[in-house]
Amino acid sequence: MKTLALNSLLVVFLSFTIGCSTQQEVQLEDKILTPETVDIYDITVDHVYRKTDNRAILLKKFPFISNQPILDFDGKFSNQFYDKIHYNYYASHIKDVDFWKLRTNPFSEDFIYVLPTWANKFLHVSNDLFEDIAYSYNLSHKEQEILQWWIGQGGIFWVEGGIYSTRYDTFKHSGYIDPKRISEKIASKSAHLHFFDRKVYTHIYKSKNIDQVNYVPLTLKFKPKSPIHYFQDIKDLKIDTNYYLAADFIAEGKTLLSNTKGSPIVSIIPYGKGAVVFIRPFEFKDKRYDGELLRWKLLRYLLEKGYLKREAIAVAPIVENKPMILENLNFEYNSAKLLKGSLHVLEPIAEYLLAHKEATLSLVGYTDNVASQKYNKRLSVLRANAVKEALVDMGVDARRIRAIGYGEFNPIASNKHAEGRAKNRRVEFTIHKR
Repeated sequence: MKTLALNSLLVVFLSFTIGCSTQQEVQLEDKILTPETVDIYDITVDHVYRKTDNRAILLKKFPFISNQPILDFDGKFSNQFYDKIHYNYYASHIKDVDFWKLRTNPFSEDFIYVLPTWANKFLHVSNDLFEDIAYSYNLSHKEQEILQWWIGQGGIFWVEGGIYSTRYDTFKHSGYIDPKRISEKIASKSAHLHFFDRKVYTHIYKSKNIDQVNYVPLTLKFKPKSPIHYFQDIKDLKIDTNYYLAADFIAEGKTLLSNTKGSPIVSIIPYGKGAVVFIRPFEFKDKRYDGELLRWKLLRYLLEKGYLKREAIAVAPIVENKPMILENLNFEYNSAKLLKGSLHVLEPIAEYLLAHKEATLSLVGYTDNVASQKYNKRLSVLRANAVKEALVDMGVDARRIRAIGYGEFNPIASNKHAEGRAKNRRVEFTIHKR
């Protein structure tokens, strides 16, 4: 009996042990076969380098400065200088403009700009620089008409224009490079140009050869002068280029800045209600030179002289624990897509929330009474969420923002006329802080 009992206990023990082993093996197998999850965060370079305590970040949004991303520029001046800069404008590179939308809404862009381009991509179709620029960016004849009409309506066409070439533009399989052909290409594409019947001055500069392949990067320095007192504190400018050969375009017009020999380096051509601005591509990241100051002053000059349709606006003050309505926060018609320029309006809200980690934000969307209540409710929610997404893209934690929509309810003006309906289409902001 004792032997039988011992044997029974042994069987039970072995069964339990084997069961445990089998269970462990199953768990281990499940663990091995279960895919490992890795959180991937979609963060843009701009967010990594964003400096919310320095208004010099505006330079990243100043569109006419550099072909390259601006990652490490602190600005030439103190924070007090940038705190006073509150410009509201819409701007796009010519290749990014929707000209068909521009035809129906000329106020969707204040600036359209071009930057220097590689000579092989610059199409020299005629001696009209306007046409050459347009065709180089694949603009149809109709789009060219819209662009010219838009300038007349009050737009600013900003040209930091020119062409450049490297030593390798004539590189052959034999290894032979012909610098003479490079010079001929630049000269043929930049000679005898005009813009709106104005003569175009071409400034060509060439690097020095080291050997058959290499050349010395070129730096040009300027001591500018201006007949306008506003620009007389621009003392030093320079152009840095790593290209072998380059040509800058300056059209004949009102000279805002020239070199000491009187050759124009910044000019403006009034056209209808708008203007065309030409500026040579001066260095702006070197604090010893005034390329940054020149651009700020030129932008302000355009504002004060009335060339630009929109005027500078003050950033709305941040109010805690009270609903705010931000001016110039606009959406596309019948859509939740924010119009260009609205991101600028949101910057003060984002900067405040990033500086005050304990604060939270409520967004409430409203519409007018056009369309059904159900449709309006859905649109108001989508618009509030669009604003939330824009703030999250600026670095604000999504968990700190609550977005809701009430559609056509709680109007602040009469829906019987267009002006009142426009006021009712809004998003209210409330910053909650204890």
